Amino acid sequence: MASESNSPRVDYAFGDIRVEPAAHRVLRNGHELELEPKVYSVLLQFVTHPGELIRHDELLERVWGHKYVTTATLNRVISQLRQKLGDDAAEPQYIQTVHGLGYRLIASVTAKDPADAVVAKIDALHPPRDLDRDRRSIAVLPFANMSGDLENEYFSDGIAEEILSLLTKVPQLKVSSRTSSFFFKGKEVDLPMIAAKLDVGTVLEGSVRRAGNRVRLTAQLIDVASDSNLWAETYDRELRDVFAIQDDIAQSIVDALKVTLSPKERRAIQYVATANVQAYDDYLRGRKFFYAWNRRDSLRAIDMYKRAIARDPKYAAAWAGLADAYVMRHRFLDPNPEHVAHAMDASERALQMDPDSAEAHASRGLALYVSQQFKEAERQFETAMMLNPNLLEAYFLYGMICSSLGNFEKAAWLYLRAAEVGPADYLPLVYLSQAYSEMGRKDDESKTRHRAIELIERALGVNPDDARARYMGAANFAVVGEKAKAIEWANLALRSSEDEPMVFYNAACTFAVLEEHDRAIDLLERAVELGWGDRAWMANDSDLASLRNKPRFQALLTSLN
Repeated sequence: MASESNSPRVDYAFGDIRVEPAAHRVLRNGHELELEPKVYSVLLQFVTHPGELIRHDELLERVWGHKYVTTATLNRVISQLRQKLGDDAAEPQYIQTVHGLGYRLIASVTAKDPADAVVAKIDALHPPRDLDRDRRSIAVLPFANMSGDLENEYFSDGIAEEILSLLTKVPQLKVSSRTSSFFFKGKEVDLPMIAAKLDVGTVLEGSVRRAGNRVRLTAQLIDVASDSNLWAETYDRELRDVFAIQDDIAQSIVDALKVTLSPKERRAIQYVATANVQAYDDYLRGRKFFYAWNRRDSLRAIDMYKRAIARDPKYAAAWAGLADAYVMRHRFLDPNPEHVAHAMDASERALQMDPDSAEAHASRGLALYVSQQFKEAERQFETAMMLNPNLLEAYFLYGMICSSLGNFEKAAWLYLRAAEVGPADYLPLVYLSQAYSEMGRKDDESKTRHRAIELIERALGVNPDDARARYMGAANFAVVGEKAKAIEWANLALRSSEDEPMVFYNAACTFAVLEEHDRAIDLLERAVELGWGDRAWMANDSDLASLRNKPRFQALLTSLN
């Protein structure tokens, strides 16, 4: 076997899996699997050493060379590989976990020259459409608010978000991120266009009517290719039944898409975060305020999360939301050691209440980051990614931390993964282009910036008053050489706000790129005066590279110590 593994002419087969190293591809039942490079490399280690125990350190050395990697990364890759192969960790057919030591491929492997199977290979080049696989990529659109009261918008949005969150816990599904799915909120776009933009085969849409203590919810799961309903239901219940409704919808989707769940996965989508309807309502309000990303609403978010916790002290999601809100205030609005302490306490409580929550681990990672416990923060994000490979925030926020620490190679990989999970979200591409800039990958940077600009312009087409899209677009226009448009957009963003430090900081980035240094530093000083507090990000922001040797800029960094 060892001599055969060195030959590019050898293909490997086990179960319904075929590995073709020469073609650099993996087939399952004749259909090609999309594997990340490291997932593919780990699989090659298994097929070339069948039956052998491969220890954790050996895999890390062979595949990563131990560079920037923890065992949590290896665990996540193994989890992804099992998902792709259709394997189950609890009852493995292929990959066996030897606890505390490593992994072993327990399936029988055959190796043969591909020339002996020419016909089979030709068939594999043109596989029939796998309807089940296509349908298992899904977008949950924001539910329409039919209550006749705009105040209830947070509730209809929250229902859709909760269902989306449940579905992300099913590893066999590819679930479009909240940011991507909610991009189309309030916009008249046909489903085929949405599916194409989000690269999904199915779409869940619905409506919510809330009146007093009753809620009427309709939902339908649509196969976009055939324009047919895979499932539809209407619920007319007491408000206290909203949790059961969400669980029923998630389970019905899983059944309609013919997904077989392990007992652990089935429990995950039946998990009720709180039984207190009032606490749930406060939590949804807090999340709505949090996503506004401004000074006033960040305080409202903290207040709502606290109210939810007061009603249900064991509400893990509310504790995690509270931690995130305090981190945001500390980094961008009001640097204060008390905010850090509150974030640490809240994130620890979230993990105590739900140690299997990817969101709780991501919140803990953020809190540890602002506490400057960087290694432990990385471990928490690695765990979050392993627990939920569909969680965009884990990849994106971890990428921002790596950028802040100057680890741009790893940051670029994380932003790429975030962009895959959220293809309609411009933020991962904006920060990916910055990472490419620091790495000297100019061609990749240029392509990524132009793609980011396309998404930003699309976002402004939906919401012309989106200040964040405006200032992010301005900086990118500056880099690609469209000076007039860059200045116009930066000034529009500045006119939209008098007291938001993120607006002033990002406008400064535009003028720094245009080498209007005094104007840029004036804006940075105003941002710090208003509450910008993330020194590490400012020090490593590629858009501010032209300022790094300026005494005023260095003095500003010193003031943030």
